[in-house]
Amino acid sequence: LTEKSPEGKNMSIVVTTGTGSGKTECFMLPLVKDLMDNYRAGQVQAIFLYPLNALMEDQKARLNALLEGTPLKFAVYNGDLPERLPNPDDKNYKKVLRKIDAIRGITRDAQGNIIEEKYKNIIATREELRQNPANILLTNPTMLEYILLRDKDNSLIHEKTDEEDSSLRWIAIDETHTYTGAGATEIAMLLRRVLL
Repeated sequence: LTEKSPEGKNMSIVVTTGTGSGKTECFMLPLVKDLMDNYRAGQVQAIFLYPLNALMEDQKARLNALLEGTPLKFAVYNGDLPERLPNPDDKNYKKVLRKIDAIRGITRDAQGNIIEEKYKNIIATREELRQNPANILLTNPTMLEYILLRDKDNSLIHEKTDEEDSSLRWIAIDETHTYTGAGATEIAMLLRRVLL
């Protein structure tokens, strides 16, 4: 975890303990509290970095439960995030709509009407994410690299200006032990670029 201290300096903490013992809550609970105290609509304030897409998917329900009743939004930004909500006349309309429904946890009746939506605080398309960035971005190193390189995505990370500090307050790296050797060096350099 990296957080800014009241003096504006980055503070880091490492939490190590066994599987299923509460490491995620160690960063999610204080992070959500901090983001509520320092809320900025439409700006990425926290990045959760995961080595695998499956780990991000595992966190969706937990994170959505923590964000329920708050204005905070999150997005799982990986290769599976659709570009936009399709038009009904698009040839892949049903396929993309099923993907978006899966992201939002939507169940529909036989007529296609929404009967349940599990994840109300999630952003489900890249277009929506660019127009109104999530406060919390769950991603992997490859997609974080793309965010920095793609012109249409690099505005997701709000830069510091003379009038305003950067909106990014937290970077949480889950499964840190999986990054070793050259891979760890790449992650370190990537995070330095994000912070710059």
